[in-house]
Amino acid sequence: MVFKKTEEENVFSVETSIGDKNFSIETGKLAKQADGAVTVRCGDTIILATAVADTKLQEGANFFPLTVDYRERTSSAGRIPGGYIKREGRPTEKE
Repeated sequence: MVFKKTEEENVFSVETSIGDKNFSIETGKLAKQADGAVTVRCGDTIILATAVADTKLQEGANFFPLTVDYRERTSSAGRIPGGYIKREGRPTEKE
């Protein structure tokens, strides 16, 4: 496992290999307005995960509300929509 801090301020990176796959985890470079963001790379696959928290505590709440938004872009898979409308379109059933 290799841990390194780049010349940019607050950018941290960890690289390791599991089996024949190389993994890279990087934080501090993207999504700087989020409270936390990490980029995970494995080969040609890249995932950006972000987290945002409310600074105000809700009175009487004895649980932690969690919302997960998942979006799979067709352009990320190399399938760019053709025809008249060149947009992503509707979310799929698994989204």
